[in-house]
Amino acid sequence: MALNLLPAPAPEREGNVVELLVGGVQLFPKALNAIGQAQREVRIETYIFANDPAGEAFHTAMCDAAARGVKVRLVLDGFGGQEGVKTWVPGLIAQGVEVRVFRPEGFLFQPNPRRLRRMHRKIIAVDNQIAFVGGINLIDDMNHAGELGELQRATERAQRKKTRSWGASGGMRAEAMTVNKDLLDQELGPRYDFAVQLQGPVVQDIWHNMDWLWLQIGPGGQVTDTFRSSWWKERSRQLQDTLINQRATPKPKPMGAVKAQLAVRDNFRLQRRIERAYLQAIGKAQRSVVLSNAYFLPGNKLRKALLAARGRGVHVQLLLQGRVEYRFQHYATQSLYSSLLKAGVDIYEYLPSFLHAKVGVVDGQWATVGSSNLDPLSCLFAREANVIIYNREFAERLQTELLQAIEQDSRPIQAEAHAQRPLTERVFSWVCYKLMLLAVFLGGFGSRY
Repeated sequence: MALNLLPAPAPEREGNVVELLVGGVQLFPKALNAIGQAQREVRIETYIFANDPAGEAFHTAMCDAAARGVKVRLVLDGFGGQEGVKTWVPGLIAQGVEVRVFRPEGFLFQPNPRRLRRMHRKIIAVDNQIAFVGGINLIDDMNHAGELGELQRATERAQRKKTRSWGASGGMRAEAMTVNKDLLDQELGPRYDFAVQLQGPVVQDIWHNMDWLWLQIGPGGQVTDTFRSSWWKERSRQLQDTLINQRATPKPKPMGAVKAQLAVRDNFRLQRRIERAYLQAIGKAQRSVVLSNAYFLPGNKLRKALLAARGRGVHVQLLLQGRVEYRFQHYATQSLYSSLLKAGVDIYEYLPSFLHAKVGVVDGQWATVGSSNLDPLSCLFAREANVIIYNREFAERLQTELLQAIEQDSRPIQAEAHAQRPLTERVFSWVCYKLMLLAVFLGGFGSRY
């Protein structure tokens, strides 16, 4: 019975209004305004809910909405959202907000592969009329407390090595060390990330999928991946009732001229939905592919698709993380540079602050914005949500934004300089990549990488 209740891939929906939002500075005012005008229900899913001005603003907005009699639901990841669980959740519950924490963290060193299956989605939806989807958490753009810790450690390691020479290789040599030190001494710029505001028929697909995730979270934040949990029998009945109500909901009227589609990743029927969307778009590319990912470690098929696109003469550009946010992942990614550079892929690393984008544009007419990186955690384990937009005007707007960041705020990685990195650095990157492969293999996904 449970298998019959699994959500199918959402269809392409005509008639939407879609607006690109760059950073929390553009997203938060619009989302807070929508929550402030809510009449029936507010739903929020987030990985991080920070104890900072942005987090406080959303805490206040949710409490105020609940006080007006609006139903408010919050889904918060149990790992990324630990600060929010401690700081904001008690007050929300006291004000009548319904909160479910997705897999709360237990003992730090408890060996459990399910700990990797996080809720990484970032969605805000109001009254089944307007939704915001992207990669932006409930955290101030200028709040870099977590990243700066790793930045400090990486800089200290580089200083101890006392390496004199530097080339545009993406490594932590002299110039990179100086850039990192400058970032520690000066105020970082805003985190670079994207979201979209949506109105129209695609919002109903988002609303319904949020129902599905809400019902998967059981007592104490348990999450069913097998439908064998003792509490799932009751939840499955609730889900059936929810599906009946969804079918009875009138179809939303078109509000614009943009075709859009929800693409989610779960651990059931839609495990490869987002990855396949990228594969299909890149496989059809004729002129250009521009991708920007905070964490970029694509599997075999995606790497081959990018190389095949270059073989067809497609201009492929990657805008990736220039700061050492997570050392292991950063250097594992650099181990992939050589084969991509050799094929003529242009690689750039973003410098002014921490890159957090998860977006792509193909041929200036296909675009995606969401929470999913092209790395093992997003593609193999986490719950993710992207929106695909089939619209030239929107795609060109996003592509223009990315190309401007490439030109003004990034450094190109040169193939020759990258190949001439010190042996120790090349070995370290290789070891990081192989350890990542081992982790994927132990997780049961070895064939994918």
